[in-house]
Amino acid sequence: MRNPLVGMLSTLLKTVLLTPVLCLAVFLFAFLGLPSEVTLFYEVAAFAIAGAVAGRSGTFPWAAFPVAFLGGFIGYVVFFSLATPPMVLPYAIVHAAIAGSWAWVAAKAGMEAPVPARVLESEEKRQCRSCGVRVGMWANKCWSCRASLHQIA
Repeated sequence: MRNPLVGMLSTLLKTVLLTPVLCLAVFLFAFLGLPSEVTLFYEVAAFAIAGAVAGRSGTFPWAAFPVAFLGGFIGYVVFFSLATPPMVLPYAIVHAAIAGSWAWVAAKAGMEAPVPARVLESEEKRQCRSCGVRVGMWANKCWSCRASLHQIA
């Protein structure tokens, strides 16, 4: 099992590095003379993509949101304070919240569902609960009725 701090650090670094890289296209949009709505839509999409990619880093969902929020905030502040000096703090908070929420969604989707323990009537007999047939010691499904032995009947 991985250390959860490694997943949190990976999420933070991916968000901090991906947000400025994805926002480089903002200058291209300004150079091409596209409307400001296109630029704003792209910024939101870029932060959502950065959060979703960073959220798949193996961290828990409860930790993915604040870490990606912090990473998105740092990435926004550093990039836009260097690129366009009048950086707007409410935009930074909104963009960081978008990155954090998408990281939470990606981390929640990436979690494995817990599998209940194998419970049979008797561990010595190793019988299927559905049909009562004896099964092998390491069987996952009954050979007779094909019922899963993982589920509690």
